[in-house]
Amino acid sequence: MIMYKILTGLLMMLCFTSCNKEPLGSDYVFIRHKGADMPVWTRGNLQSEVFIIYLHGGPGGSSFIDIQNDFFADIESRHAVVYYDQRASGNSIGKSDDDLLTLDQFVEDLDIIVQYVQKTYSPAKLVLMGHSWGGTLGTAYLLKPDYQNKIDGWIEVDGGHNLGQPAYEYSRDFVIAVADSLIQVRQDTDKWEKIKRYYQDKPSWRDTDVVIQHSKNVTDAGGYFFDEDNGKGLVGLNQVLFSETDYWALLAQNKQVVKKMDVWHYDFTERLNEIVIPKLLLWGVADGILPVQLAYEAEEVMDLADDQFYIFQRSAHSPHYEETVLFNQKVITFIEDYLE
Repeated sequence: MIMYKILTGLLMMLCFTSCNKEPLGSDYVFIRHKGADMPVWTRGNLQSEVFIIYLHGGPGGSSFIDIQNDFFADIESRHAVVYYDQRASGNSIGKSDDDLLTLDQFVEDLDIIVQYVQKTYSPAKLVLMGHSWGGTLGTAYLLKPDYQNKIDGWIEVDGGHNLGQPAYEYSRDFVIAVADSLIQVRQDTDKWEKIKRYYQDKPSWRDTDVVIQHSKNVTDAGGYFFDEDNGKGLVGLNQVLFSETDYWALLAQNKQVVKKMDVWHYDFTERLNEIVIPKLLLWGVADGILPVQLAYEAEEVMDLADDQFYIFQRSAHSPHYEETVLFNQKVITFIEDYLE
């Protein structure tokens, strides 16, 4: 969740990185719906019977960062991955009224993307894969029976099926635990005492200003990356200047959407058993913004088999960033075992 703080730091580094390799197949279009022009980039093995629609994080993030870092390259070698930037997010353009910045509207938009993929490619199997806020969006979509019937598999990656009070408390407690450990060894004591005091009158994150400040605290506490070096080089000079992504628009839109969307109360945990299609739950053990307790709660409700649930031991919020090879293997194996 909440990408703009991380991306600002990455952009300032301007590390030189190479452009991503050309995919096996590639289609790029904009889809217009209710004032928003959403870019859709379909890549990989377009002859595959399995298409995966990737739901990026945020809200207000972008799927193109995942493309340009080849996070799903092994998956693309076997199947097609459909990347799209959501309304008022990333590379989307057009004008989206503030009253359309709702979860319900984003679910409706996703169904437009689903219809496009079905009509254009007629895949035998259609899978949703949602990371972070994408887990909120995908879960909300699948809890509508008419929509779930269109989908054959669901992959949630450190997802926001719970953005309610329990999620906030787990994440707040993560930050406080880090603060206590650093105060004990007298490291940046004044800073961490101040962070602890911040939470004394912040009982929830329903106020988006709290979400923004809390996200900064999670960043400082190391809750987004298991190894901070894993976050370096995600956005480099070549990508800023020569790629398809408008990173400056991404930063501006991310903060705008975070401030205007009232989503920090949804908790779908008790309804997860209504998702009856094959599913895979993947999580980083060191996630500080959506801590791993949320994964274990979801596993219990969903009654997952051992091969449908995996905790990455060297990842925080984004295992596809930090353990890319293993992540791709888990997704490919899931498709082989449950969908082919």
